[in-house]
Amino acid sequence: MRTFRVSDQTYEQLKGLIVDPFDDTPEIVIGRLIEIVNKAKARWAPFEAPAATQETEPAAKPRRKEQEVHEEEESPVVL
Repeated sequence: MRTFRVSDQTYEQLKGLIVDPFDDTPEIVIGRLIEIVNKAKARWAPFEAPAATQETEPAAKPRRKEQEVHEEEESPVVL
């Protein structure tokens, strides 16, 4: 087992993350934080668009029904 030192401020923050004061030790809290970080990393994706989509124009935004009805009413009729 390794031992490490933390500042008083960090230790107070660590104590603030204790859920169950009877069972939670600093090691359990740190382990829980590591699990949270690992889950968050699994959801992160690099911000790089695929090459195919960079060369094409961006897709049009989907229109709301109110916009479609409003545009139809104002469009001139050509015969």
